[in-house]
Amino acid sequence: MASYQVRTFIGIFFVDENKKIISFKPFPKDPKEVAPLLNEKSEAPAEIEKFVKENLLKYAIEYKFVKNQIEFNQFLTKVNSELTKQKIKESASRDNLIIHVNNAVEELDRSINIFVERLREWYSLHFPEMDRVIENHEMYVELIGKFGDRENFNDNRLNQFKEKSSGMEFNKEDIETVKLFSSDISKLYELRKEFTNYLSKLLKEIAPNFSVLAGDVIAAKLIAKAGGLERLSRMPSSTIQLLGSEKALFRFLKSRGRSKSPKYGLIYNHPLIQNSPSDKQGKIARLLASKLSIAARIDYYSKEYRGDQMKKELEAKVKGILSLKK
Repeated sequence: MASYQVRTFIGIFFVDENKKIISFKPFPKDPKEVAPLLNEKSEAPAEIEKFVKENLLKYAIEYKFVKNQIEFNQFLTKVNSELTKQKIKESASRDNLIIHVNNAVEELDRSINIFVERLREWYSLHFPEMDRVIENHEMYVELIGKFGDRENFNDNRLNQFKEKSSGMEFNKEDIETVKLFSSDISKLYELRKEFTNYLSKLLKEIAPNFSVLAGDVIAAKLIAKAGGLERLSRMPSSTIQLLGSEKALFRFLKSRGRSKSPKYGLIYNHPLIQNSPSDKQGKIARLLASKLSIAARIDYYSKEYRGDQMKKELEAKVKGILSLKK
């Protein structure tokens, strides 16, 4: 006669095909120990499993697992609470770190740009010529933090302007205040560098193949846009190709084909596309998206590193595309 296992939160019942309980193996009465034991499914027909669970309270009392329904309900509540915690932990995979760090870097970029723009307008009251000469934002911030008053500047690019500057005079308090502001912006730049380095390490750990092909910046943005490596690995290459172009795609659909359909999203910033003629970019984008799709699946499912070989193959195929005549 066949027998089956029915797994419940109080233990495992061994039941025959006539729904008769053969034996019972109780679980520990610690909900934290019970929750992991419920991952496995019952090995019984649905009707037998249903029968046991409908009579579970009776069996729990009969086998002296609990004294009454109140204790039964209390234990069930605790087990469900542990199961919920377990599911939350399982869903919080390490690729979520990539999403949060990437978002933090993007937010830092927005904040830095706002603050630097404010600093440039502010300091230009004192030394307007510097705004035209020093285009690099980070360098601009560093110079103010280093020299402060324009008269203290010792920089070949600016020495010729400081004595004949058309800017207003700043007193000592004005200078100290603007230097304090530039110092805080410099700290944001340092924080961004630390986050970027950390993000690079995460990508090498979690998505090494994908990040080698896409580059750290694009890889992090694509993973964040997709909502994680698992979701990315399930996407067809055509979807990966258009990730980040949602607004353009919406305009295309809304116009019913009157506007041009987007050919790429975030991957447009990839060097292989940027450094190619416009008439070849679409084809290269499709090729790149195809390779990225494969790399994401390898990273998520097999964990085998093939990034260097895949990158060589990608570059060789791109070279072939570029060699083709119109």
